[in-house]
Amino acid sequence: MFGIINIVKYLTFISYVGLFISSISGFIDVSNNDFDLCKLMISLLVFINIPIVLFVEYSNKDVDVEPVIHYSRSYCQIIMSLLVIGISPIGIGFGIYGVLISVSNLMLGIFNCTDILEHPVIPVQVQ
Repeated sequence: MFGIINIVKYLTFISYVGLFISSISGFIDVSNNDFDLCKLMISLLVFINIPIVLFVEYSNKDVDVEPVIHYSRSYCQIIMSLLVIGISPIGIGFGIYGVLISVSNLMLGIFNCTDILEHPVIPVQVQ
């Protein structure tokens, strides 16, 4: 019911929502203070990429390449989290949380100990 893969996927989803909120806070920070093109571009990049990543992640139902999914999730998470750390104080919290979730996704990809699909042996009759 509560497998480690489902728990990490749920925590990753929370991290994606946090990164999205951090990008919105970056837009607010740019609009209130003096203009900073770097913060604006990072906020725009995260704001556009998070919905695309969520769509790709939840539309993929292929379980045969599960370690690759964990590695790609970890890579995307670490890049977005490191970018968001520099946006705002909200981004620092969600960025550190995202780095921790990225490491957990990486470890899940390395040490994925799910049962291998067993195919029943069908006896072959020799004539």
